[in-house]
Amino acid sequence: MSLKPSKFKLDEELSFAGKTMRVAGLVQFEGADAQLTTRYLLAEPSGAPLILEESGNGFSLLRPFPASAQPQPAGNTVSVMGEKYTLAGVRKLKLLGAAGQPPGGTPKAELLLSGVFDGQMGSLVREMAPGSTAQTFFSKKAVSAEEVLSGEQLAARQEAERLAAEDRAKVEEEETESGKGGMLGTAIGWIVTILVVVALGFACSSSEEDSTSSGSARSSFSGGGGK
Repeated sequence: MSLKPSKFKLDEELSFAGKTMRVAGLVQFEGADAQLTTRYLLAEPSGAPLILEESGNGFSLLRPFPASAQPQPAGNTVSVMGEKYTLAGVRKLKLLGAAGQPPGGTPKAELLLSGVFDGQMGSLVREMAPGSTAQTFFSKKAVSAEEVLSGEQLAARQEAERLAAEDRAKVEEEETESGKGGMLGTAIGWIVTILVVVALGFACSSSEEDSTSSGSARSSFSGGGGK
């Protein structure tokens, strides 16, 4: 058995739902239609590890049920706290290999029967090896591909965000400088207007004083002639 190429490698860093995590282990299966199913154990410095399943072009988050709260199977249904889930399909998964700390521990069988049960609250997965009574249950939640980024994709997104931030800052700076220039032009315009008004007022005042002086001189001249 050997692993086939998968999206993420052992010890690779990736971003999941905005958190930087590391692939601590993985296990890989092959379905009846040769479709690969790879499960990654994602670890982070704080918080419990997560199981991310890659199947086809989609991702799902698998959360194992604790031993004290196992679902109750009955035929083609499974009940969890009174909520029923109905069998929607079964996959036969052939083990291809594992690396690091495989999610769920070291595989104990080379073949798994994986049943998916759907309900109003979501989906459940029940898995068992043929001929074994041991069962494992997971809740299953679809994950958008945009929430799962490789290290290269994360770096590219961060660089794009940095460049966009620089462009926004440059535009804001240019708008600020443009605004300052406009305010300065307006202020200069008001100053020029005030100076013109003052100059006109001064000119008018001077004209009136000249007229008054001329009038007084004429009066004095006329009066002198009369004597």
